[in-house]
Amino acid sequence: MLPSRRASLWRYYQRRAPHYQGGVEGAYAYFAGLGVDVDVDALTAEHDEIERLLARLKPAAFLDVGAGPGLFTATLQGNGFALDQSEAALQRLRTVVTGVPVICADATALPVRRNAIARLFAGHLYGHLEAAEREVFLTEAHRVAEELVVLDSGRPPGAQQEEWQSRQLEDGSTFTVYKRHLTIDELVDEIGGKALFDGRYYVLARSVQLES
Repeated sequence: MLPSRRASLWRYYQRRAPHYQGGVEGAYAYFAGLGVDVDVDALTAEHDEIERLLARLKPAAFLDVGAGPGLFTATLQGNGFALDQSEAALQRLRTVVTGVPVICADATALPVRRNAIARLFAGHLYGHLEAAEREVFLTEAHRVAEELVVLDSGRPPGAQQEEWQSRQLEDGSTFTVYKRHLTIDELVDEIGGKALFDGRYYVLARSVQLES
């Protein structure tokens, strides 16, 4: 059984999926809702650069973990799968991304055999994991893939390093969501990798673990 706080997060993303707004508009609404003074031009430039960087990665067999409705799935080069705990999110992904099979599963218990894929990509997932979950996730990521690429929220002025957020949907229901805003140094140190992008609103890092 899921801990109540994690169950709240899962229910939130399941119920939000059909109406989720991503991209620049979604990021703007998120940070503005935190009280951050958002530079729209800078946010747009960072988002576009993230997409360019992902598109430049060498094609590989990939697993997009925490794929949600597929905001970055189509940008990933190579053949792969998309995984999320929300069936509603995966159903929406199927309508916008073709040719990518989906798996409904927990990111901390990947139903994938050891060394089955070349690259595991996690976009805006890592920052929702608490300390114990992060440890398990990183162990799982390096179990199934040689390369880990993590994209997450940066920490612009006004954003908290770590917080429990109360989020409300259009129907008035509220949910508790754990969220971190990361500096690139924190992300690189935690995943044991190197920086690919150090932005105000986005951070991107890569870690490679070769078999001995």
